[in-house]
Amino acid sequence: MFIIIKLIVNEGNNMKLDPNLAQTIVDKMMENIPYNINMMNEKGVIIASGDKKRLNSLHIGAIDTIKSGKTKPMIESYGKFGQPGVNIPVEFKHQTIGVIGITGDPKKVTPLASLLKVSTELLISQLNDSKLENQHKETLNHFLYQWTNTDNVLENDELSIRAHSLNIDLSLPRFAVIIETNNTNGLIINQSDFHFNQTAEQILIITKKQENIEYYLAFCQKNHFPIGISNRGYNLKQAVKEAQATIKVTKELNLTNIYYFQQIKFSNELLNSNLYSDKYLSVFKNFLKTKSGNELLETLECYFKHNGNVTDTSQALQVHRNTTNYRLNKISEFFELNLHDLTDIFQLYINFLQFKKQQYHKK
Repeated sequence: MFIIIKLIVNEGNNMKLDPNLAQTIVDKMMENIPYNINMMNEKGVIIASGDKKRLNSLHIGAIDTIKSGKTKPMIESYGKFGQPGVNIPVEFKHQTIGVIGITGDPKKVTPLASLLKVSTELLISQLNDSKLENQHKETLNHFLYQWTNTDNVLENDELSIRAHSLNIDLSLPRFAVIIETNNTNGLIINQSDFHFNQTAEQILIITKKQENIEYYLAFCQKNHFPIGISNRGYNLKQAVKEAQATIKVTKELNLTNIYYFQQIKFSNELLNSNLYSDKYLSVFKNFLKTKSGNELLETLECYFKHNGNVTDTSQALQVHRNTTNYRLNKISEFFELNLHDLTDIFQLYINFLQFKKQQYHKK
């Protein structure tokens, strides 16, 4: 039997039975028990019953049970204030928060009342644990959001106090890991790590252990999920930016086997610079209009991927070395740049990266 229940905590931090909870339990139990069941609050007032006419009335036997904290059989009738049966206390953390009463021969109904008491107290305890866990998660998520959006965390007194209350050491360097997926089935977050959903399709993991990084990376490689891993540091706000940039640049430049910010740090700085030229970008865009122009783009990209090695570029393109050299010479003519000059080729590289970025965002 599964029952959705809730609890109310009063100003004095005392637990109270909720009438909806009580009535749900009574209704469910009476489907299998041929006796009337009443449930009373901490004041002895009936808040749930199989006999709806008795709701909100005082139960004399419940008052005695609350005072004594012990099971009380009722031999005689008190009319509307109680019928023969048994009353048994409902307890939470050694405090009586209500009473369960079953009408009938005390010898017959006492075992049933004991069973119902155990079931009710177990439900209440489980719900309370769940409530505390949810409160902790909410508090932690709020802290993590603040932590990942704050510079100079060690100088932030409010953040330090909250970290101390959560037993988090802000002085330890950590990695930020972002995994891009909306399906994390099979992903096991290490208990020593923190995590929350950065966006609907990005989960952010904060870890201080390299071995955990390796596990997350292997999981993403196996499932073909984009992953960005920051440098290790104390500024999580910066670390999150690094992890995000890793995924972003990898997509913009159509890179493979790139997972760490350190791998794209320089390219990221170039893409964020204003070193590119509109004139050169215009040439690249014109290449897109013809088949021969697209061949030049393909050749140049392959040339850069193979660190300017003509032989490796030719083999990757499956063309003759002379064909590669011919195309590279045509590129030099279009841009009026010398591919044997370091400064010229660096200019071409910067503009090519910017062109790739712009083309990605046009999709």
